[in-house]
Amino acid sequence: MTDSLSTPVPDSFSVSVIVEYRKARDNRWEDGHWQVSGVVAGSEAAGRAVSARQLHTATEGQQYLWSGLRIKLYRDDAESYYFNLLSDNPSVFIICNQEAGEPPAPSIATLSYGEATSYMETDVVVESVDMPAELYRWAERFVLEHYVQEKRKKRKRENWKEGNGSRN
Repeated sequence: MTDSLSTPVPDSFSVSVIVEYRKARDNRWEDGHWQVSGVVAGSEAAGRAVSARQLHTATEGQQYLWSGLRIKLYRDDAESYYFNLLSDNPSVFIICNQEAGEPPAPSIATLSYGEATSYMETDVVVESVDMPAELYRWAERFVLEHYVQEKRKKRKRENWKEGNGSRN
């Protein structure tokens, strides 16, 4: 029996994204709206092109499963994953392409606040959903293996007696 903690942490994980349309109730201004509602860890379509298939259709809405996405972790972004894991609500950020009136088409999934923020600054649609337990455990192992918190450096006071900024 091998110890799962002694094996190296893989740097990528396949995921599928659930996108749904919900009809608005008691809203005369809109019929409904599209949203990313969840992430499923693992995928039978790993390695294939990103594609959607309909899961559910009813009078109150529709659901699609977008498969073929991979979350990739990078050592230099370990601090961002660390803070995501420590947050009150650890999240997966889904970057989507979306045309007016069309459903969001997930193109990237990430656990990095920094990456998600950089997309938000360019007005790209970024949705966040709760991180599934499998992804949390995987990211936690990655952070434990690769993140080294920088030591805080104490600032040194200038020597006032030697004339460096002295008020004498």
